[in-house]
Amino acid sequence: MDQVLLDFLIQTQGTVILVPLGLLLVHVVVIQYGILGGRRGRLTAAGYLFAFDWSLMMGVTAGRTVAGDDVLFWSWHTVGWGLLGTLVLFLPMWRLFRRALRFSGIFLLPAMPTRREHREKAGRTLRAYMWGLNYPFYREEDGEVEKIVDGKASLREGGPGFVMASSHYAIPLTVGTHYTRIGGHGLVFTRRKEQPGPLVDLRVQVCGKAVHALTRDGIPVSVMMFAIFKLDSRKAMDEGAYSFDPEAVFTAVQARGVGPEQGEERKEIGWDQFVTERAADLLRGEIARMLLDQLLESESGDGVPAREALRARVAKDLQASLGPLRVHVLAVGIGNIEVEDESVLDQRVESWAARWERRRLEREAQGDAEATRLIEEARADAQRQMIVAITEAFQQLADTGTPVPPHVIALRFIDVLDEMAASPDVQRWLPATTQGIPGQLRLLMQPGATAGESRSTGETASN
Repeated sequence: MDQVLLDFLIQTQGTVILVPLGLLLVHVVVIQYGILGGRRGRLTAAGYLFAFDWSLMMGVTAGRTVAGDDVLFWSWHTVGWGLLGTLVLFLPMWRLFRRALRFSGIFLLPAMPTRREHREKAGRTLRAYMWGLNYPFYREEDGEVEKIVDGKASLREGGPGFVMASSHYAIPLTVGTHYTRIGGHGLVFTRRKEQPGPLVDLRVQVCGKAVHALTRDGIPVSVMMFAIFKLDSRKAMDEGAYSFDPEAVFTAVQARGVGPEQGEERKEIGWDQFVTERAADLLRGEIARMLLDQLLESESGDGVPAREALRARVAKDLQASLGPLRVHVLAVGIGNIEVEDESVLDQRVESWAARWERRRLEREAQGDAEATRLIEEARADAQRQMIVAITEAFQQLADTGTPVPPHVIALRFIDVLDEMAASPDVQRWLPATTQGIPGQLRLLMQPGATAGESRSTGETASN
């Protein structure tokens, strides 16, 4: 029996042992690799082994058909044809499948098809996912990162994973507690043990906060404050609508702090809330240096409204304090300043009312004085015009060279008064009762005048 077995081994040249052991080794390695990836890995391993065994059997069958029945099954002839079937059938299918995964990755993931690195990593990500050896997949939802597919982040032979977010977010990646690099523009592939940190919004931030403060005279006030700012992108390495400087983003993600107490907890805040809290602290400090009257007055000493001067100082100090954080402050706004204590507000209203009443009385007194001055000037001007008119009238009478009776001079004087009273400039400053005085004087003069003198007076007046 031993001699028969020895003769068979010599005849088959050891293929009866080497070939089965080799096939068994291939199957064990693939199965172990699939078991490492879990359910998806086992299914993928079963598919690979099925394709491999099928191509191998096709080659062996073709070899047996060509060789005939006189060739032993376990022979190098059979092994050669089996390897030929593997090379002709399995290897092209395997390469085609890898190409299909690489091509599909461009459409299944938001990778940039013009970048070879993105195309290759997208294909590797799909292959790792099929074998169950991928690193975790993450997706951004409303500014928060959520894990959508679990993975083996610490596996050395696995990966890569990815983080998918909107294009206006920068994606910090960490290993443990250390930040490794900054990615962005919608998609970043992760390496071993990497996971995403809090996203950094690259858009212009508009953050508001209700600020409660005490003035220098101890009166509590409240004001709505908002800050407009963004990360400094002047040193950005790339171009686009949301370009960013990795150093600025790295500095921003490290500028995390602890916010004000909320109940029994102190909440951790991000970089944008850190900027808002810093602006609120500066505003409280500025209000604490001012009295309530200074804070609420319409203008400061240099003619600028007090609230505008306060806003400008806060914006300047905020930009100076945030310079190391690579944050660019665009504007700071301040709403209406309200006094929280109603009793203090009532007192301030009474004080303001008294102040405005005093100003009103001062303005009225100034107006009365100005009106009196104008009236006196108008009277003096009217007297001057009257004297000039009388002088001219007398000069006209003297030029005639004829003696003029006294009552004619009086009538001429009355005519001048009547003309002056009829002037619009004089009527504004004369009472209505004075405008009839010239007519009354003329009636008084008529009884003492003769008819001839009246006619001569009329002729002289007409001249």
